[in-house]
Amino acid sequence: MTSAAARAPVSAGLRLAAAVAAVAVAYHLSLQTLATNWRYETPLADLVLVPPLAAMLLVAASRRHRYVTRLRLGRLDLLVGGFLIVAALAFLTIGPAHWSKYFWAMRLDLLTLPLFAAGGVVLLFGTRALLPLLFPLAFLFLAWPLPYLALLEHILDAFTQATAATVEHVNEIVGIATTLPGSEGSRYLVAHGSSQFVVSVASACSGVNSLVGFAVVGVAALWFIRGSVLRRVAWLVFGGVLVWALNVVRILAVLLVGRRLGQHAAFDILHPVAGVIALNLAFLIALRLLPRFKLRRRHHDDDDEIIDTPLARTAPVAEQATALRLAPRLVLLVAAATALALADSQLQGVANGFDGTGRPTVAAFADRPLVGRGWRIRPIQEIGWATPYYGRHSSWVRYRLRPQAQFARRGSFTVWADAILSPDLGALNAFALAHCYSFHGFHVETSEHVDLGNGVIGELFVYRTSTARWHTLAWEWPVLRDGNVQHERIVLLASSVTRPALRPQASSGSVTARALAFLDADAQERDANPNLSHALARLGSDMIAARIAHRVRA
Repeated sequence: MTSAAARAPVSAGLRLAAAVAAVAVAYHLSLQTLATNWRYETPLADLVLVPPLAAMLLVAASRRHRYVTRLRLGRLDLLVGGFLIVAALAFLTIGPAHWSKYFWAMRLDLLTLPLFAAGGVVLLFGTRALLPLLFPLAFLFLAWPLPYLALLEHILDAFTQATAATVEHVNEIVGIATTLPGSEGSRYLVAHGSSQFVVSVASACSGVNSLVGFAVVGVAALWFIRGSVLRRVAWLVFGGVLVWALNVVRILAVLLVGRRLGQHAAFDILHPVAGVIALNLAFLIALRLLPRFKLRRRHHDDDDEIIDTPLARTAPVAEQATALRLAPRLVLLVAAATALALADSQLQGVANGFDGTGRPTVAAFADRPLVGRGWRIRPIQEIGWATPYYGRHSSWVRYRLRPQAQFARRGSFTVWADAILSPDLGALNAFALAHCYSFHGFHVETSEHVDLGNGVIGELFVYRTSTARWHTLAWEWPVLRDGNVQHERIVLLASSVTRPALRPQASSGSVTARALAFLDADAQERDANPNLSHALARLGSDMIAARIAHRVRA
């Protein structure tokens, strides 16, 4: 590279490509899970569109505000960009150790993605570039599944019923198929010649999938539309209603094709593409109707570059993003992306037992009490007095675990297992084990976090009562029961003087180990029988692995 080239400003395109590549490397696992959902007809499958749309918006914003290419790079950028990147890295490193499985259940990894992206933009463009590039960076928050899941949990059933009722009403008028008695418009008998087949209008047919896709693309499209905010929001809402209406037409079209051409034509030919066709048609119609909302598409000549404000003040060439000034920042960005990639890759264990959106696929222990190889389990008591604490829909069952005869050996011990299930996570947090032991005046000798593998972080306690010393291991995680997400606390208790043989224990990775060491810096560690604690943790690891291996369909 010549001296002149090294001192020439680097183009915005190259810097954006470096920032996008850094994000792709740092969050390779998180982005891969979004892409995995694309294969299935899940309501959040279209969230995979958010990252590429955000990259496209970054390019558009850099062209609209061309001054971002000529901004000054200074020490403040290192401070602000470094803070954003360190915050993302710390959250991605400490979070799984602190929140255990709930880190993935809430998909907090995707919540840190905009922070890292913003840090990369600051390093490569300068702090002042945050404002003109704010919309594309904030758009990345749309990839966070938790708000969608919370909303769908409350509206999906009602939305499906509304779609089914509309289809039933239209079908009664046009007479395409026969509604099955008692199905409330959710099942239809379609006759084709001498054959008949049943079509179900389930939640996947409600139109929610298409609405999420339209919302993602529609919000991105707002960046390219000129007009008042209220009119743009009204246009977006109208587009959503249009998507839903065309989804009803899609269902009726499947019924009609099934009646005219048969089941193969309806489900093997039309059904796989009908949703995509309806969504694209709705978007094209919405674009054509922009003038009705007094909106218009933004053209290249409409670029609103601001050149007379301190925000857009260009710097001398020597202070702009030359190759020489960018080189150390690129090294910093590559190092940060590598560290984040390592932390993100270890989320694979945390993701076990969930689908890509963070919905659990592990059955409640009360429904499927698996404990792993070598143990016999038997329910011995259902505890009802705790219902006022954990909610009227909660349950608490106590089990006894004993080694099977062929696995009984010197150092064998009996374990009591409490399985507490509640729809209210706040109730479990309000009555934690540490609070319980403190309330009863037990003397706690050991209190520390334990890595149980598969991303589960448990709490190990050793405490003394007036009559015995107890070793306790507990963990909490979301589980699935009757199709609904509930929250489960498993508590393993053992009181024994035996010293079981030590066996290798599962691990969630070196990053988690270092995070736990940080969290347990002030932990109490006066364990008189560490072998028993280790054996209890090994049992917990086996139980978790066995239950994840026998997951249920969400």
